[in-house]
Amino acid sequence: MSDVIAARFDHIVIAVKDLKKAITTYRDGLGFSVVAAGEDSVGTTAASVHFGIYSVELVAVRDQASPSIRWLKEWLDIAKENPPSFAVAVDDLEGAVARLDAQGIPHAEITECERLLPDGSIVRWREVIVAPESTPRTQSPAVIAASGRAPSLPARGQPAARPTLPPMPILVEYEGGDDGRRDVVERLGGNAVHVAGWRDLQSVSVLVADPEFAAQCYQTAFGWPRINDGLAGRGVVLGLGAIRLELIAPPSGGRVLPPGPHPTAIALRASDRNATLEYLRERGTADGAGRGVTPAKAHGLRIALP
Repeated sequence: MSDVIAARFDHIVIAVKDLKKAITTYRDGLGFSVVAAGEDSVGTTAASVHFGIYSVELVAVRDQASPSIRWLKEWLDIAKENPPSFAVAVDDLEGAVARLDAQGIPHAEITECERLLPDGSIVRWREVIVAPESTPRTQSPAVIAASGRAPSLPARGQPAARPTLPPMPILVEYEGGDDGRRDVVERLGGNAVHVAGWRDLQSVSVLVADPEFAAQCYQTAFGWPRINDGLAGRGVVLGLGAIRLELIAPPSGGRVLPPGPHPTAIALRASDRNATLEYLRERGTADGAGRGVTPAKAHGLRIALP
C-alpha cells in the first residue's frame, strides 16, 4: 500500500438552478469558454469550463423524479447555488480505497458512472465518496454545517467521541485514465481560448471549521504533503499535484455558517491580468477591490485573480 494516494485535481461542481442562465453568466459575463457536457444516468445535465484537464462543472437537475439526485435538489433548496463538492482523479481506485480502509477513513462503495455527451458518445468513470457523513451526496446540509471539528475530550470513563470529518473530495477513475479524459475535453471543445484571457487554474479553496484538524484528516486519508501556504494563519495548504488545495478558516475566526463546510473558491491566472479585470469591469462582474469575481456574480463560486 502506498503512503500517498497519487491524485490530481479534476473538477469542482457548482449546483445551479437554471443551466442556461449559468452558461450565459460564465460565457458573457465572465468571459469563459463554456461547453455542453451532456446528461448523466442519474438525472442531471451539465456544462463545463476547462483549464486543460481541470474543470468547473455547472450541474443542474434534469429529471425531477430521479431519486439519485434528491441530494442536489435539497442542496439547491437549502444552500442555494453553491459548490457542493469537488473531485480528484486517481489511476488506481482500488489502491486508493485500500489506503482509506487501512487508515480507518469511511467511504461509500465504488460506483460505476456514465454521461451521454452531446456528440452521442459516452464517457465512463468509477467513483468513491469519501467521508459520506460530510458530503451533501449522502447527508443533509444542515448536518454538514456541524462537521469538521476535532472531538471534545470525553467525560471520565466514557469512550472518546468519533470525529466528524471535514468535507473530502470524491475520488474518480476515468476510463482510459488522463489520456481518455483529455480526449473527452478535446471532443467537447473544451480547449477553446477564454475570451477574457483566463488561462491556468492555480488553487482550489475549501471552507472548513478547523483548518489544522482538516489538514490532519486529509493527510491521514490521502497522504498529500503540506506546503508553505502564504495564508498568514488563515488556513493550511496541501499539494495536490500542480494545484494548491487550500483548507480555509471562516472569516475573522468565526464559525462556519450554513450551508457549512464546502468548496468555495478557485484562483485563476490570466494572460493579462489588467485586461481580464477590464473585461469584467465593463460587464459589471468584477469585485470592487479588483481581486476577481464575487460568489454573487458566479453562481456561488468565488473566482480569485492573483
